[in-house]
Amino acid sequence: MDQRLRGLLDDNVRRLPGAEAASKLMVAQAEVLAALARRRLSDDPAPVADAVTPAEIPSVAELGPGDRVLAEIDQDGFAFADHPADEPFFNRRTEKFPRLRYRLHVVLYRGRVCVRKQFVGVPEGVPLGPRLWSASGLFFFTEAAALLRLRATGFVPVLRGVNLVNRTLHMDYIRGKTLQHDLAGRGARLLDIDLAVTGQLFDPERDRWESEAFAKDGETHRDGIAAMIRTMNLRGVAPIDVKLGNVLIGAKTGALYWLDFERAALDAVPGYPAQLAEQHRLVEAHFGIKPLEG
Repeated sequence: MDQRLRGLLDDNVRRLPGAEAASKLMVAQAEVLAALARRRLSDDPAPVADAVTPAEIPSVAELGPGDRVLAEIDQDGFAFADHPADEPFFNRRTEKFPRLRYRLHVVLYRGRVCVRKQFVGVPEGVPLGPRLWSASGLFFFTEAAALLRLRATGFVPVLRGVNLVNRTLHMDYIRGKTLQHDLAGRGARLLDIDLAVTGQLFDPERDRWESEAFAKDGETHRDGIAAMIRTMNLRGVAPIDVKLGNVLIGAKTGALYWLDFERAALDAVPGYPAQLAEQHRLVEAHFGIKPLEG
């Protein structure tokens, strides 16, 4: 499309309330449905190096490899085992902090250890607009479309299943520490369970705390994060939910992975240049990285 015409379209879309979100929903939904029609999820690619295999789960020896829930993932991203034999593998703290959005579980799914992400409900107090878009499937389809675009990069979980009826995604479970977990372990107060008691869970200073913690103790990961951002942008994906909790350090290899794409921008949607610029601003603010354009 001619750049001038694309610019005019972007401007007009941004002036119409809800038009950008509606366009994004249509694009993401079309990409996911087309992938399902082509049976792209049937190709069964190998998991990334830090993905967990059923043989690593202690209870599999007792209960077998059949489909079942292995653990629940709480608000801070910690897993809590369903079977006592798996507690040493999963549990890293004793207190579970209930999730505010979505339901996340580690499950056995068709011979793989997966994260099951169920897009159900939104927290109390969320404005009507985001609540309606969540109900429409916007975040569900956006995450699925982004994971499909990035499936071969090696730094996102491999998408294994898309359930359109239950709005549920299954993706490989990658074991490791998020940057949030890693820096919190060095003394930074970044976990939701710590902040909830002070009423600062959604404090606007949160971004500053994260950027200061990363600048102090996380700089060795800067080049790896920059490489992921460049690759995602080249594939037309710009994650807008930029935070320490979405970057994972693999337990086996130390490689970096990017998680959570429900709010990602897609380049086929009007308004993408502005969303890409916003992502670049957030990446620079959090990680001190100036992503390359183009």
